[in-house]
Amino acid sequence: MAQLPSTLFITGADRGLGLALVEEFLRHGVDVFAGIHSSSAEIRGLTNVDYSRLTLIDLDVSAPDSIRSAAAAVDRHTHALDVLVNNAGVHLEDERVPLEELDFDDGHLERSMAVNAFGPLRVVQAFLPLLEEGTTRRIVNITSEAGSIVACRRDREFAYSMSKSAANMATSLLNNYLVPRGFGVMAVHPGWIRSEMGGPEADLSPAEAAAEVAGIILGPLPENGAIYIDHRGNNLPW
Repeated sequence: MAQLPSTLFITGADRGLGLALVEEFLRHGVDVFAGIHSSSAEIRGLTNVDYSRLTLIDLDVSAPDSIRSAAAAVDRHTHALDVLVNNAGVHLEDERVPLEELDFDDGHLERSMAVNAFGPLRVVQAFLPLLEEGTTRRIVNITSEAGSIVACRRDREFAYSMSKSAANMATSLLNNYLVPRGFGVMAVHPGWIRSEMGGPEADLSPAEAAAEVAGIILGPLPENGAIYIDHRGNNLPW
C-alpha cells in the first residue's frame, strides 16, 4: 500500500459509488471532503463511521462558481489535499435510442460533456493549489470502459460514451502535465455497479466497487505506467 492519505476530496459523493467511497475512506481514517450536488440525506445516514472526519461541501461540477466556492471551502479547513477523486457523472439519454431518434435539442450532449468531461478538468484546476501542498498528490478520474474507442461495442449512448472518451483524454493530458510535478493521475473504470446509473442487474454493489477502487487509490501507481485501468488494476485500451 502506498502512503495513506490524510485528506481526500470526492465529487458526486451523495449517492452510488461516491457515497460508498466516502464510507470506505472514513473507515480508513482519512479526512474526507464530500462534494454533494443534490441531497445529504444518505451521507448523513452512514453508520459506524467517524463523522468528525467528514465535511460536506456543496458542489455542481458543471458550474465554475460552484467549483471555486468548493475549493475555497476546503481551503478554510486545510491548506493541503492529498487525493482528488472526480466521481461526479451523469448518464442522461435513453440508451435504447438509435441515431435516427436522437434529439439534439434536449441538451443531453451538452450537459453530459459539461459534467463528465469538463467537470473533472475544472475541478482539478480549482483544487490544484491544495493538491500541490499535499503528500500523495493523487488525482483519480472515475471514467468508464464506455470511453474506450478501441474496445467500443456500443452503437448508441452517444452523449455518455463521447463524454467519457473526452474525460479519458483530459486524464492523459493531465498526466503529461502533472507527473513531472510529482503527481499520479489515473482514469479508473469502477465496474458495472448496481446504482441509479448502472441499474439493478449490474455485477457489483457500490460497496464492493468502492473497496476495489479504494485499493487502486491507496495502492502504488502501476509499474507499467498505465493510467487507464479498471477497478481490478487491469490496463484498458484507449
